Amino acid sequence: MRATDPQILDAIKNVLREDIVIHSQNELFEKVKQKLSSKDEALQVSAERMRRVAKKYGVKVKVHSRKGKEIKTCPFCGKDLQDVVSNDLFGRSTTIGKVCKTCRFEIGIGRTPARYIFRR
Repeated sequence: MRATDPQILDAIKNVLREDIVIHSQNELFEKVKQKLSSKDEALQVSAERMRRVAKKYGVKVKVHSRKGKEIKTCPFCGKDLQDVVSNDLFGRSTTIGKVCKTCRFEIGIGRTPARYIFRR
């Protein structure tokens, strides 16, 4: 059975009460899955949905990035990323990063998310 957003959020909060910081999405996913399966019915959730619910409802998420394929959509809300433009010393416009207008996620140009750190 598919878990609802409040059930996922409750499991995330329970995990973060035990550990102040979770250093990877996979680690949080395993702990949340364990919390959800300990109830009467086995509830299911994906790692991506868990990450999106955490960000949507105010869990602090820090993103470490690495050089890689440039992303086009926000990893939290799925909306298109807009270019962040700055002028160089000669007055030319230069793209320096990407930003999501909906959830304010920012990432540098030519970067891709590598690790998500979740904090209470």
